Amino acid sequence: MTIYIPSNMKPKSLISFLALFLISSCSEVETPENVTGLRPIYGTLDDIKDLIQSKDPQPLKNVGKIYIKVDLLLINEAGAGVHIYDNTNKSDPKPLKFISIPGNVDVAIKGIYMYADLGNGLATIDISDLNNIVVTDYNNSYLNDLSQVEPPAHVLDLLNESNKIYYECPDPSKGYILAWEKVTMPKPQCYINR
Repeated sequence: MTIYIPSNMKPKSLISFLALFLISSCSEVETPENVTGLRPIYGTLDDIKDLIQSKDPQPLKNVGKIYIKVDLLLINEAGAGVHIYDNTNKSDPKPLKFISIPGNVDVAIKGIYMYADLGNGLATIDISDLNNIVVTDYNNSYLNDLSQVEPPAHVLDLLNESNKIYYECPDPSKGYILAWEKVTMPKPQCYINR
């Protein structure tokens, strides 16, 4: 590297110039590398209750498992919730409701309760009145260390362009993980090799 120093520069100015040049060249700031990754969306039990809702029927898009309970046909919409049909006429089921459960992959039914996974926990939902469903419980105590929670497999598919999937390390003090969002962020410490 060549530095041009004007010939008319005084020695005192030259020393100041060189000192400034050396300081500025040594203080190169490293910018963290940005990556596309997953960030948890946190909330409270009330937020979870607000997310799980009974809605008008929705079109089938990404069908998962199918369940039959007496005269009801339940069809999982992977990552979104459960379609409920009146299955009285087995050859012509009629759509009744869609229960929105963000991040849902699987459900089980016992009595009047539907048990549904949501993010990294299990919601218990009273479905005795399909127009007025009630979340009675949300449990994630089966997770030993919430700071070690990874995004679920269906969320990882949002980032299928890479073998290494970065995600913001969960912080249990921020509340329950309700969902994950795809964002550009400084490279986090947590990642999954696929």
